[in-house]
Amino acid sequence: MKKVLVLFLTALMVLSTCAISVSAMTFTDMNESHWAYANVQTLVNDGTVKGYEDGSFKPEGTVTRAEFVKMLGVSSVVRSFPYSDVSADHWAYTYIMAANFPEDGSNLFMPSIPITRGLVAELLWRRAGQPTDVFAPSIISEQYKANPTAAAWVYATGLIRGDGDGITLRLSDTLTRAEAATLIVRARSVGAANGVFAEIVDQNILVNVYNGLNLFDDISYDATRTITNGEMARAALRIGKEQHNLAISASPNFEHPYAKETLLVFNALGKNDVDAAFADKTATFGDTVAALTYHFIDKAHNVPVYGNKTESLSYMTNMMNVCLTFAKDNGVISLKEDLNAPVTLRDFTAICLLYDYVIGSQSAVTTDPHPATGSAKKDQSLLLTAESYGDYQVKVAAAADLYAAPFNDMVKTPKETYDFAREYNSILMTILQHLRSSINTKANVRLTYYPSLVCKDSTGYTMRVACEIVSMNGSKSISELLPVKPGTQGADAILSQGDTVYFDLASGSNISSVSMTSDTAFVSQIIKVVPAK
Repeated sequence: MKKVLVLFLTALMVLSTCAISVSAMTFTDMNESHWAYANVQTLVNDGTVKGYEDGSFKPEGTVTRAEFVKMLGVSSVVRSFPYSDVSADHWAYTYIMAANFPEDGSNLFMPSIPITRGLVAELLWRRAGQPTDVFAPSIISEQYKANPTAAAWVYATGLIRGDGDGITLRLSDTLTRAEAATLIVRARSVGAANGVFAEIVDQNILVNVYNGLNLFDDISYDATRTITNGEMARAALRIGKEQHNLAISASPNFEHPYAKETLLVFNALGKNDVDAAFADKTATFGDTVAALTYHFIDKAHNVPVYGNKTESLSYMTNMMNVCLTFAKDNGVISLKEDLNAPVTLRDFTAICLLYDYVIGSQSAVTTDPHPATGSAKKDQSLLLTAESYGDYQVKVAAAADLYAAPFNDMVKTPKETYDFAREYNSILMTILQHLRSSINTKANVRLTYYPSLVCKDSTGYTMRVACEIVSMNGSKSISELLPVKPGTQGADAILSQGDTVYFDLASGSNISSVSMTSDTAFVSQIIKVVPAK
């Protein structure tokens, strides 16, 4: 009996060894130490990966559309008619026809071009059954316009989350064969789509946004710290008014350090039971989203469309319903959150970041009023970076490359003068209006300055300005159009219609009234010239 058992175990060991040798495939350029080895071998076992004729796998090679669908394997959906650029004898024909590839109306598959991460996301989403009950904020889902739901799904499940910042998915980029194999295998066992943006995004970005917006008094960022209704109300008003030092005319009938702010914000949301005790209560997630929604819309210069309501929120005040519905419709929340949960500083900052994407938390001031609103301000979003803003209170994405050049003759940093530049923009704007008028006979220009790019100099203030040449006959040098300080490098650069020149404009004198002229102003530095597109 023992002899029989020994023979059986020996045979079993031999069979196991044979099975391993059959399932594993040795590639000349990839061994067990490679990070994607196990995933590639899984696809080898599936029969969808064999490598190249020379015995290599080329793990760092860019994967093509045909290669990816071959690695992915066939789906249950078979195309009823062939692609015009894929013949029946193509090596991946069977896989291409059963890829369940999204149609674009061209009848072209383009098998040899690199596949994008966005198309990979969509194909994996299709293989997962095309789930629709999934949420990721619009800053994520709108990165893939062709199928926002697929982008939301790969993000919320953790399948694709970019390069560590928790925001940038790079869906227009290509990917390597090793990355493709890994995503295919990971997608088979992916978890529930319940990722929360506030927890996924790089926390250093949230710290930067929190410090940059500077909405709270003497409260350092603490992700888990809750805030009171009063603290939240003051912060929301600072967003809406674009002022740190608020001037509020409300007349509350109770005493409290945040009485005016609490009354103003919550009365606007339709809540009337506002008193000192309410101001001290911990703010809820739902109230905070509603308040920030109301005041981001109030701040907006390109006024968004709002007014829709949600049936399940009919128990709330009309304005609360409208605000929360706007937040849902614009991809800020899903309405599946616990609206009564205490809001934390991490929650608050993440909501601000998402509305910064939807509406913009910053304003650029321009000499051309908006045709619909009459506003001379343009909504702009923050540069979302984990690196500190340094000498700047904030940095805006639209002017990201303007922060590298140092200011000449700087006495106070842009961070120190930010509140002045933002809250007294009408004074600085009069300088630009006068400058625009003075060059009106030579060219029609649009001048714009950014409050985060203004510093105090030895004689007044310097603001970094964008000058767009809207129309102009012929070409002119910068010094012909603008009052340039003698010896300024780049002043002889030639401008034509459609060009934009960025420069530093010094006021040349201290600001002593509510209205200034450009009589003493001069261009102290040319930053760059961007030719017309």
